[in-house]
Amino acid sequence: MEEFRKKIKRKVIISTIFCMSGLFIYFILIRITGAPDYARGILSGAFGGTEVVAVFYIFKLMPLLQDEEKLKQAYITETDERNTLIQKETAKTSSTILVMVLSLAAIVAGFFDPVVSMTLAFVIILAGIISVAVTAYYNKKM
Repeated sequence: MEEFRKKIKRKVIISTIFCMSGLFIYFILIRITGAPDYARGILSGAFGGTEVVAVFYIFKLMPLLQDEEKLKQAYITETDERNTLIQKETAKTSSTILVMVLSLAAIVAGFFDPVVSMTLAFVIILAGIISVAVTAYYNKKM
């Protein structure tokens, strides 16, 4: 159980670092770039959304560190074989659907804007590279 507690602490620390560095990067980008209003709006939305999720995650994990019963319940939930299998199948199916949708979007975008089409194609290539790298990592690890 102590190992799981360390894992939760690590997640809280990483989320906190993410929040603080995101806040720093946001203000640096706004100050340095002199971005137009549209870009500032996108940046604010993306930053705001990720910050809300990270803060929510921190507030979700913090009570686990203070209550042994909640920590034990979270450990059971996280290590349950059924939940693990559901997560794996969900990730596998979602990534396949995502690549298919991105491929279709790249084809359709090719009729309207080649830059958007190439950007989507590079995203698909990057997803493939990440998939190969993660597969190689887990083949070595397991």
